[in-house]
Amino acid sequence: MSYDGQSFLNLIGKEVEVILGNGSVTKGHVYTIDPETQNLILLQSAETFFVPYANVTNVNLISKPTTVSLSDLDEIDEAYFPSLSYRINLEDCKKVKEKLISHLEKHRVPIELSGPTDIVIAGVVTCTPPYSTSSCISTNDIVLGRIQNILRTFDPS
Repeated sequence: MSYDGQSFLNLIGKEVEVILGNGSVTKGHVYTIDPETQNLILLQSAETFFVPYANVTNVNLISKPTTVSLSDLDEIDEAYFPSLSYRINLEDCKKVKEKLISHLEKHRVPIELSGPTDIVIAGVVTCTPPYSTSSCISTNDIVLGRIQNILRTFDPS
């Protein structure tokens, strides 16, 4: 079966057999697909395998088509990338959140709580777990930079 564009996305998490232009065949689980180039990243045992879309002549689905859930992808992550897999403990998250709120209050920065985990800082910056400079989102770059500078002095431990 030939795949292209959106139909490739249905393969994520499934076991496939990829036939390349030179006639060689490789098998693995589709971990991700580059949305622009449609290159495939296959997982084989504990290794990843890059398959350039230009070299793909055919993709055969090995496993029965099913809906892939986020928990299925998490299991794949844990199986193939154990060092990258992590879970945020809810209790630890609450402790760090409270420490961050205290830290921001010391700096006289206005905060609002948004949902069980998010903190809205100065009305324009949203900070999500794990509450680091890279987990802050804002459309106002100036305020974002100032909040990130404050977060750099934050010690969550």
